[in-house]
Amino acid sequence: MASDANSASGARELVDMRDASSSVVDLPLDARAAGPVDAVYDAIVIGFGLAGASAALEAAEQGLKILLIDRFQGGGASQMSGGIVYAGGGTHVQKSCGVEDSPAAMADYLRKEVGGLVSDEAVQRFCDDSLETLGFLERHGVNFSGPKAPKKTSHPTDQYYLYFSDNGTVPAYMGQHAPAERGHRTKNPAKVPGAPPLPGKKPHGGFSEGADMGWYLMAAIKQAVAKNPLITVLPQARARRLIVENGVVVGVQVDAIPQGGLSSRVHRWAERLANKLTFQVMQVHRPFASLFRSIEKLSSRPRTFRARHGVVIAAGGYIRNRAMMARYAAPYVRTLPIGSFGDDGAGIRLGASAGGVGDHLDRISAWRFINPPYDWTKGVVIGASGDRLTNEEQYGAHLSRAIYEQSDGRAWLVVDDAIWRAALQEVNSGDLFEFQKFPVKQAQKGAKKAGSIAELAGKIGVPAEAMEAAIRAYGDAARSGAPDPMGKSDACRQAFGPGPYYAINLRHEMPISPITALSTGGLRVDEHSGGVLDERGQTVPGLYAAGRSAIGIPSNNYVSGLSLADCTWSGRRAASAIVKRSRADGQGEGRDSALSPGAAVEAG
Repeated sequence: MASDANSASGARELVDMRDASSSVVDLPLDARAAGPVDAVYDAIVIGFGLAGASAALEAAEQGLKILLIDRFQGGGASQMSGGIVYAGGGTHVQKSCGVEDSPAAMADYLRKEVGGLVSDEAVQRFCDDSLETLGFLERHGVNFSGPKAPKKTSHPTDQYYLYFSDNGTVPAYMGQHAPAERGHRTKNPAKVPGAPPLPGKKPHGGFSEGADMGWYLMAAIKQAVAKNPLITVLPQARARRLIVENGVVVGVQVDAIPQGGLSSRVHRWAERLANKLTFQVMQVHRPFASLFRSIEKLSSRPRTFRARHGVVIAAGGYIRNRAMMARYAAPYVRTLPIGSFGDDGAGIRLGASAGGVGDHLDRISAWRFINPPYDWTKGVVIGASGDRLTNEEQYGAHLSRAIYEQSDGRAWLVVDDAIWRAALQEVNSGDLFEFQKFPVKQAQKGAKKAGSIAELAGKIGVPAEAMEAAIRAYGDAARSGAPDPMGKSDACRQAFGPGPYYAINLRHEMPISPITALSTGGLRVDEHSGGVLDERGQTVPGLYAAGRSAIGIPSNNYVSGLSLADCTWSGRRAASAIVKRSRADGQGEGRDSALSPGAAVEAG
């Protein structure tokens, strides 16, 4: 369902929609009233995650001078991700692992996930460009290789780097092509012979080791940005308003913390601690977040920058903006946000301030994985009504959508004794990350146990008759070989045997069993250029959007790696459009005389 932010009143409402912790966005300022200008660039990119970095690198490599702005130190939600890039069509990794794939097969599958939210033509271009998308990341120091995982999982361990990160093995998503592994997991360069080490220190390790894969990816990309002389990075700067001239976006005003001083150092320290995943799960991050926000308020100074050929909004989503979540995605408001503190909707609201349209703002990707352990997929997910909710082998975001949108966030995984014991064996095998083991062990500790399905239904407070009927239908189909009522594949189903039976609570519960989430709705964009569209479907001159600030390939249904791939692809798409515009405008400084360049910006 599209949001109602596509009217003039809805757009203004969106611009102002913020909670106390979200960035302020003001209406655009006419260039003649902008005052002194700090510097002029060919293009300005707002947001230094993978989308913004890809836009900056692509434009700089084609000769443009770029200013790359970030509220923090760069990295964004991309740095906090699992480092999975969804790629196919016959990548060198797929070929080395014996996986057959083609752009046509990849597009055939993705069209089912996209569901028409993005055109079939755009999906095909994304798939046709997939080899180059992966190649772009590799040219900038990101490492990918095999081997492939032996079975489907939410996130492979250190032995495996290619896996099914989607629903390709689910019968309902199978087309004329055989499913292919397309989840390319970023590799630690320490495990790649001859690969240079990355600068800096990874943020997690231990319990959250799996989350460091995103750090490996972004550390390489940040290093590539730092080496490019045409890219200037301005950290600790919040884009507050756009600057327009004759209806064209020509610059941006920011609130920036002066670099090199105590305020800058303390802001960096506080944000680093607030971003620790374990701190957020335990709800002890808030004092640090409050501290960096106070520094922003007290120490920031206004600065103004001019863009000759375009401004790219790549400032992430809105999962951190409680006001936007309550307005557009209320069922998910209690989930654990996976995203930087810059994911407060400021980029989307900035685009709306210039006439852009926020769309599909109700689309949230929340994750409740029940694999690993693999055998849990053979259980039955029961909702508050006692009925079976969905196909248990689906990707975690699809499972969570059923839990939140069909059962008000309440659900239980019901298994028999055989499934319970097989899952325990896998968890105790030592083959999983700690961040995968911990929630499973906690869920098992809190599970309800009963000698019959009816007794178990009573313990979890759902209608016994409905739950018995759902599990009976599941078992009858499995025993007879008939199709599963929810379309589950044969490998992931088995009829229940003797008790005892167990019900594992799947609801969101901090800190024992949080459900993580990010937003996937964003600004409407032209599918060829990434130009931001207004309510008439016309591009806002000079303004582009990429990544989770824009509607993209993962905006309907999310599967692992699709966002990082789309960030790279859409960031480069916007950059290419700006390069094309710059060539039409004519290269060289001095063409824009309304604002004069001032002192150069230094990255600090």
